[in-house]
Amino acid sequence: MTKPLLIACLLIGSALGAQATPPNGPAVPPVLTVKAARALGPGSTVTVRAVVLNGAEMGNIRYVQDADAGLALYAQAAKLAGFGELRAGDSIQVTGQLKAYNGLLEMDPVTSFHKLASGVRMRAVQVPVAQATAAFVEANESRLLEITGVKRLQTPAGTPATTLAGNANYLLDGMPGTLVRIVAASTGPEGLVDVAPPTTESFDVRGIMSQYAPSGTGGYQLLPRLASDLVLGSGLPRLTEEAVPVNVSNNGFTVLYSTLNPGDTRVRYGLNAKELKETRTDAALTTKHSITLSDLIPGTTYYVEVSSRNAAGTETAPAVPFITSSGKRQRTGTKN
Repeated sequence: MTKPLLIACLLIGSALGAQATPPNGPAVPPVLTVKAARALGPGSTVTVRAVVLNGAEMGNIRYVQDADAGLALYAQAAKLAGFGELRAGDSIQVTGQLKAYNGLLEMDPVTSFHKLASGVRMRAVQVPVAQATAAFVEANESRLLEITGVKRLQTPAGTPATTLAGNANYLLDGMPGTLVRIVAASTGPEGLVDVAPPTTESFDVRGIMSQYAPSGTGGYQLLPRLASDLVLGSGLPRLTEEAVPVNVSNNGFTVLYSTLNPGDTRVRYGLNAKELKETRTDAALTTKHSITLSDLIPGTTYYVEVSSRNAAGTETAPAVPFITSSGKRQRTGTKN
């Protein structure tokens, strides 16, 4: 090889080497889907973007999920600023090393994260209780599930659960292989500890599929987060009492009604039950609904239909008659 050619080869090799190493330090891991990150296994350092499924009701662990898979994150709030404030619905980008802890694949340590958004809704995978045992598998680890049509929670000893205890285990309809565990940190007005599960009708159980298996296999357990994860009425608003008028005047009244689960407030009304031409709505989600109708005709029957909508659907009651008080319409302003 001639001297000029040798120098040219060295310069090309030097340039390629410079491109392989970023100028500001080591290469940043690419952002992966959660499924792709899980496939790399323990010991891998990964970066993912996903939605947080729980808050402090599960202590130092946060489960995250994207469209196809879930992952557990473990960090002590005192050692990672802001981690303890993460709550369900936060979208984050997070980097850390994967490890296996009693069968559960988790990110520990979490080296960094930043929040991208909040209030993001992540839908649960719905499974009928008759097929629940088939859902307690590795593919659903760290994902949000909703087991529908549950009739009761029962202790492994066969006793019906009357109140839920922290760090206690229960079975869906008493079926083996459907372990439900109540986390001791889920306390307070919204927590699960000391809550009485429904007994008068079937309900749905939402929770995160976790795993605790010192052998590394099996040990799947569903972790409900808060009392609201015991869902009556399939999550629909479900009207629980007929609408009633209060504060009736000659030109209006306030419509009151209640729903089992939170939803928005919707009222349609008119002079004919089959032609409800006027509509009033309030988008705030609540179980106690109230809307005031004004500028109505005195001493007149109005037909009022109430409904409520949330992410699960809409519930509507038949129109019922309300009557304004007799008397002249109240006027505002001055006569010309």
